[in-house]
Amino acid sequence: MKNLFIFLSLMMMFVLTACGGNKYDDAINEVIELDKKSAKESGADTSIYTRENALIRVYDGGKYIQVAFYLPEDHSRELSPYDYFEKLGDKYEEMDSMPGNGENDRLGLSKKTPDYEEAKGEETKLEE
Repeated sequence: MKNLFIFLSLMMMFVLTACGGNKYDDAINEVIELDKKSAKESGADTSIYTRENALIRVYDGGKYIQVAFYLPEDHSRELSPYDYFEKLGDKYEEMDSMPGNGENDRLGLSKKTPDYEEAKGEETKLEE
């Protein structure tokens, strides 16, 4: 009976864990780490480079990810410039020549509704 209880508890934890998160979690985490690494290499403060402090938009089934980070309240802007990442093979790479303001990009992403969006670690409900 004790073994049955342990088995059922483990199965319930497995089921609940599998249901959590979203299908873009790994991709988003990878992109944030790439952005953080790039900032660190340029000598910038990386304390704002966390998922809980980001505005993230995923487009075209995860092919493109747009990321900006919320700046401290004493800053003149609310968000850092947007960075764009494209999935090439099984890895993401930062895209060059994309607008920092998130508007009128060469791919037309600013005119599309994202497949997924989150702000400060919380999923944003998107209008269809």
